[in-house]
Amino acid sequence: MSASPLFPLPALAGALALSAALALPAAASELPSEDFLAQQGLTLVGPLPAVGGLKAWAAYRDRQPVPIYRMPDGKHWVLGTVIDAQGRDVNAQALQAAVQKPMGEQLWSDVQRAQSIPDGRADAPRTVYVFTDPNCPYCNQLWNDARPWVESGQVQLRHILVGILKPSSEGKAAAMLTARQPEQALAEHARAYAKAGRASAEGAGATPLAPVPQATRQVLASHASLMSTWGLRATPALVWKDDKGLVQVRTGLPPGLLEEVMGPRGRK
Repeated sequence: MSASPLFPLPALAGALALSAALALPAAASELPSEDFLAQQGLTLVGPLPAVGGLKAWAAYRDRQPVPIYRMPDGKHWVLGTVIDAQGRDVNAQALQAAVQKPMGEQLWSDVQRAQSIPDGRADAPRTVYVFTDPNCPYCNQLWNDARPWVESGQVQLRHILVGILKPSSEGKAAAMLTARQPEQALAEHARAYAKAGRASAEGAGATPLAPVPQATRQVLASHASLMSTWGLRATPALVWKDDKGLVQVRTGLPPGLLEEVMGPRGRK
Protein backbone atom coordinates (compact mmCIF):
# COMPACT_ATOMS: atom_id res chain seq x y z
CA MET A 1 0.00 0.00 0.00
CA SER A 2 1.07 3.55 -0.51
CA ALA A 3 2.62 5.73 2.12
CA SER A 4 1.25 8.89 3.64
CA PRO A 5 2.45 12.23 2.19
CA LEU A 6 6.16 12.53 1.54
CA PHE A 7 7.11 14.52 4.62
CA PRO A 8 4.01 14.56 6.86
CA LEU A 9 3.47 17.18 9.51
CA PRO A 10 3.41 16.03 13.15
CA ALA A 11 0.05 15.07 14.61
CA LEU A 12 -1.59 17.96 16.47
CA ALA A 13 -1.48 16.34 19.89
CA GLY A 14 2.19 15.48 19.51
CA ALA A 15 3.01 18.96 18.28
CA LEU A 16 1.31 20.62 21.24
CA ALA A 17 3.15 18.34 23.64
CA LEU A 18 6.40 19.25 21.91
CA SER A 19 5.57 22.92 22.29
CA ALA A 20 5.21 22.61 26.04
CA ALA A 21 8.42 20.65 26.35
CA LEU A 22 10.62 22.95 24.28
CA ALA A 23 9.46 26.45 25.11
CA LEU A 24 12.72 27.55 26.71
CA PRO A 25 13.94 30.91 28.06
CA ALA A 26 17.03 32.47 26.57
CA ALA A 27 18.69 35.80 25.98
CA ALA A 28 16.99 38.06 23.45
CA SER A 29 17.82 36.74 19.97
CA GLU A 30 16.32 36.00 16.58
CA LEU A 31 16.66 32.25 17.05
CA PRO A 32 17.52 29.75 19.79
CA SER A 33 21.23 29.02 20.08
CA GLU A 34 22.94 26.69 17.63
CA ASP A 35 23.69 24.37 20.54
CA PHE A 36 19.98 24.13 21.36
CA LEU A 37 19.07 23.38 17.75
CA ALA A 38 21.78 20.73 17.54
CA GLN A 39 20.67 19.10 20.80
CA GLN A 40 17.15 18.77 19.42
CA GLY A 41 18.43 17.27 16.16
CA LEU A 42 16.93 20.16 14.18
CA THR A 43 18.12 21.27 10.76
CA LEU A 44 17.20 24.90 10.11
CA VAL A 45 15.84 25.74 6.65
CA GLY A 46 15.08 29.45 6.89
CA PRO A 47 12.38 32.05 7.64
CA LEU A 48 8.81 30.84 7.43
CA PRO A 49 5.87 33.05 6.33
CA ALA A 50 3.39 32.70 9.17
CA VAL A 51 0.08 34.15 10.27
CA GLY A 52 -0.74 35.24 13.81
CA GLY A 53 1.91 37.91 14.27
CA LEU A 54 4.69 35.53 15.39
CA LYS A 55 8.07 35.44 13.69
CA ALA A 56 8.71 31.92 12.41
CA TRP A 57 11.34 29.65 10.89
CA ALA A 58 11.08 26.28 9.17
CA ALA A 59 13.20 23.37 10.35
CA TYR A 60 13.05 19.59 10.23
CA ARG A 61 14.09 16.62 12.31
CA ASP A 62 14.29 13.16 10.72
CA ARG A 63 11.21 13.06 8.47
CA GLN A 64 9.19 15.63 10.40
CA PRO A 65 8.82 19.30 9.46
CA VAL A 66 9.13 21.46 12.58
CA PRO A 67 8.10 25.14 12.83
CA ILE A 68 9.92 27.42 15.28
CA TYR A 69 8.00 30.46 16.58
CA ARG A 70 9.55 33.37 18.50
CA MET A 71 7.40 34.79 21.26
CA PRO A 72 6.83 38.58 21.38
CA ASP A 73 9.32 39.02 24.27
CA GLY A 74 12.16 37.79 22.04
CA LYS A 75 13.37 35.49 24.82
CA HIS A 76 11.22 32.41 24.30
CA TRP A 77 10.48 30.10 21.37
CA VAL A 78 7.81 27.51 20.75
CA LEU A 79 8.11 24.44 18.53
CA GLY A 80 4.64 23.28 17.58
CA THR A 81 1.39 24.01 15.78
CA VAL A 82 -0.54 27.27 15.48
CA ILE A 83 -4.27 26.69 14.98
CA ASP A 84 -7.23 28.93 14.21
CA ALA A 85 -10.64 28.97 15.90
CA GLN A 86 -11.68 25.94 13.84
CA GLY A 87 -8.65 23.91 14.93
CA ARG A 88 -6.89 24.11 11.57
CA ASP A 89 -3.12 24.28 11.30
CA VAL A 90 -2.82 27.71 9.69
CA ASN A 91 0.84 27.46 8.72
CA ALA A 92 0.92 23.85 7.51
CA GLN A 93 1.09 24.59 3.77
CA ALA A 94 3.85 27.17 4.14
CA LEU A 95 5.88 24.80 6.33
CA GLN A 96 5.45 21.90 3.92
CA ALA A 97 6.53 24.05 0.97
CA ALA A 98 9.58 25.33 2.87
CA VAL A 99 10.95 21.95 3.95
CA GLN A 100 10.05 19.63 1.08
CA LYS A 101 13.02 20.39 -1.14
CA PRO A 102 15.80 20.50 1.51
CA MET A 103 14.44 17.40 3.27
CA GLY A 104 14.19 15.59 -0.05
CA GLU A 105 17.74 16.52 -0.99
CA GLN A 106 18.97 15.23 2.38
CA LEU A 107 17.18 11.92 1.80
CA TRP A 108 18.62 11.74 -1.73
CA SER A 109 22.11 12.32 -0.36
CA ASP A 110 21.58 9.58 2.22
CA VAL A 111 20.44 6.95 -0.29
CA GLN A 112 23.26 7.85 -2.67
CA ARG A 113 25.76 6.99 0.07
CA ALA A 114 24.19 3.60 0.76
CA GLN A 115 25.80 0.46 -0.66
CA SER A 116 23.23 -0.31 -3.33
CA ILE A 117 23.13 -2.96 -6.08
CA PRO A 118 22.58 -1.38 -9.53
CA ASP A 119 20.07 -2.89 -11.93
CA GLY A 120 20.15 -1.37 -15.39
CA ARG A 121 22.26 1.06 -17.37
CA ALA A 122 24.29 3.61 -15.46
CA ASP A 123 23.38 6.28 -18.04
CA ALA A 124 19.62 5.74 -17.70
CA PRO A 125 17.80 9.08 -17.52
CA ARG A 126 16.04 8.14 -14.27
CA THR A 127 17.44 6.52 -11.13
CA VAL A 128 15.16 4.91 -8.56
CA TYR A 129 16.43 3.73 -5.18
CA VAL A 130 14.58 0.73 -3.72
CA PHE A 131 14.82 -0.60 -0.17
CA THR A 132 14.57 -4.34 -0.81
CA ASP A 133 14.29 -7.37 1.50
CA PRO A 134 15.12 -10.69 -0.23
CA ASN A 135 12.05 -12.31 1.33
CA CYS A 136 9.64 -9.49 0.43
CA PRO A 137 7.25 -10.79 -2.26
CA TYR A 138 6.43 -7.27 -3.42
CA CYS A 139 10.14 -6.42 -3.76
CA ASN A 140 10.64 -9.40 -6.03
CA GLN A 141 7.46 -8.58 -7.96
CA LEU A 142 8.78 -5.05 -8.45
CA TRP A 143 12.06 -6.43 -9.84
CA ASN A 144 10.15 -8.52 -12.38
CA ASP A 145 7.53 -5.89 -13.24
CA ALA A 146 10.23 -3.24 -13.80
CA ARG A 147 11.95 -5.20 -16.60
CA PRO A 148 10.41 -3.13 -19.47
CA TRP A 149 11.78 0.12 -17.99
CA VAL A 150 15.15 -1.32 -17.01
CA GLU A 151 15.79 -3.31 -20.18
CA SER A 152 14.81 -0.39 -22.42
CA GLY A 153 17.42 1.78 -20.67
CA GLN A 154 14.86 4.23 -19.27
CA VAL A 155 15.49 3.48 -15.58
CA GLN A 156 18.26 2.23 -13.38
CA LEU A 157 17.10 0.69 -10.11
CA ARG A 158 19.50 0.81 -7.20
CA HIS A 159 18.54 -1.78 -4.60
CA ILE A 160 19.43 -0.95 -1.00
CA LEU A 161 19.22 -4.36 0.64
CA VAL A 162 17.87 -4.88 4.15
CA GLY A 163 17.41 -8.09 6.12
CA ILE A 164 14.39 -7.45 8.32
CA LEU A 165 11.45 -9.67 7.33
CA LYS A 166 12.50 -13.31 7.87
CA PRO A 167 15.29 -15.17 9.71
CA SER A 168 16.97 -15.89 6.36
CA SER A 169 16.70 -12.31 5.07
CA GLU A 170 20.02 -11.09 6.47
CA GLY A 171 21.95 -14.08 5.11
CA LYS A 172 20.37 -13.79 1.67
CA ALA A 173 21.04 -10.06 1.51
CA ALA A 174 24.63 -10.62 2.62
CA ALA A 175 25.12 -13.28 -0.05
CA MET A 176 24.04 -10.86 -2.78
CA LEU A 177 26.05 -7.93 -1.44
CA THR A 178 29.25 -9.98 -1.27
CA ALA A 179 28.76 -11.81 -4.59
CA ARG A 180 31.31 -11.27 -7.35
CA GLN A 181 28.51 -9.89 -9.52
CA PRO A 182 25.85 -8.51 -7.16
CA GLU A 183 23.51 -7.42 -9.97
CA GLN A 184 23.51 -10.94 -11.45
CA ALA A 185 23.03 -12.47 -7.99
CA LEU A 186 20.02 -10.23 -7.37
CA ALA A 187 18.52 -11.15 -10.76
CA GLU A 188 18.98 -14.88 -10.17
CA HIS A 189 17.38 -14.55 -6.75
CA ALA A 190 14.37 -12.62 -8.07
CA ARG A 191 13.73 -15.11 -10.88
CA ALA A 192 14.03 -18.12 -8.56
CA TYR A 193 11.76 -16.47 -6.00
CA ALA A 194 9.11 -15.80 -8.65
CA LYS A 195 9.33 -19.36 -9.99
CA ALA A 196 8.92 -20.88 -6.52
CA GLY A 197 5.75 -18.96 -5.68
CA ARG A 198 4.98 -17.33 -2.35
CA ALA A 199 4.20 -20.54 -0.46
CA SER A 200 7.78 -21.83 -0.74
CA ALA A 201 9.63 -18.65 -1.69
CA GLU A 202 11.60 -18.27 1.55
CA GLY A 203 13.54 -21.42 0.70
CA ALA A 204 14.17 -20.25 -2.86
CA GLY A 205 16.59 -17.81 -4.37
CA ALA A 206 19.90 -16.81 -2.84
CA THR A 207 21.51 -19.25 -0.41
CA PRO A 208 21.89 -17.41 2.92
CA LEU A 209 25.48 -16.57 3.78
CA ALA A 210 26.53 -17.96 7.14
CA PRO A 211 28.11 -16.57 9.10
CA VAL A 212 27.47 -13.03 7.89
CA PRO A 213 30.72 -11.01 7.96
CA GLN A 214 30.64 -8.26 10.55
CA ALA A 215 31.30 -5.56 7.96
CA THR A 216 28.35 -6.75 5.86
CA ARG A 217 26.13 -6.98 8.93
CA GLN A 218 26.99 -3.35 9.70
CA VAL A 219 26.08 -2.32 6.14
CA LEU A 220 22.69 -4.02 6.42
CA ALA A 221 22.11 -2.47 9.84
CA SER A 222 22.90 0.97 8.43
CA HIS A 223 20.34 0.41 5.68
CA ALA A 224 17.67 -0.59 8.21
CA SER A 225 18.56 2.45 10.30
CA LEU A 226 18.22 4.68 7.23
CA MET A 227 14.73 3.31 6.63
CA SER A 228 13.80 3.96 10.25
CA THR A 229 15.23 7.48 10.25
CA TRP A 230 13.11 8.47 7.28
CA GLY A 231 9.94 6.74 8.51
CA LEU A 232 9.96 4.05 5.80
CA ARG A 233 8.16 1.18 7.50
CA ALA A 234 7.59 -1.26 4.65
CA THR A 235 9.41 -2.78 1.70
CA PRO A 236 9.71 -2.04 -1.10
CA ALA A 237 10.31 1.62 -0.34
CA LEU A 238 11.07 3.68 -3.45
CA VAL A 239 12.90 7.00 -3.58
CA TRP A 240 13.13 8.94 -6.85
CA LYS A 241 13.06 12.43 -8.36
CA ASP A 242 10.00 13.53 -10.28
CA ASP A 243 9.96 15.60 -13.47
CA LYS A 244 10.36 18.77 -11.40
CA GLY A 245 13.44 17.41 -9.62
CA LEU A 246 11.64 16.97 -6.29
CA VAL A 247 12.38 13.84 -4.27
CA GLN A 248 9.39 11.53 -3.85
CA VAL A 249 8.87 8.47 -1.64
CA ARG A 250 6.40 5.58 -1.77
CA THR A 251 6.22 2.30 0.11
CA GLY A 252 4.57 -0.91 -1.00
CA LEU A 253 3.49 -1.73 -4.55
CA PRO A 254 0.01 -0.30 -5.22
CA PRO A 255 -1.50 -0.45 -8.73
CA GLY A 256 -0.11 2.19 -11.07
CA LEU A 257 2.97 2.87 -8.95
CA LEU A 258 5.54 1.92 -11.57
CA GLU A 259 4.07 4.30 -14.15
CA GLU A 260 4.11 7.07 -11.54
CA VAL A 261 7.73 6.37 -10.59
CA MET A 262 9.27 5.38 -13.92
CA GLY A 263 7.17 7.12 -16.54
CA PRO A 264 5.42 5.55 -19.59
CA ARG A 265 5.97 1.81 -19.90
CA GLY A 266 9.33 1.07 -21.45
CA ARG A 267 9.97 -0.86 -24.62
CA LYS A 268 13.00 -2.79 -25.70
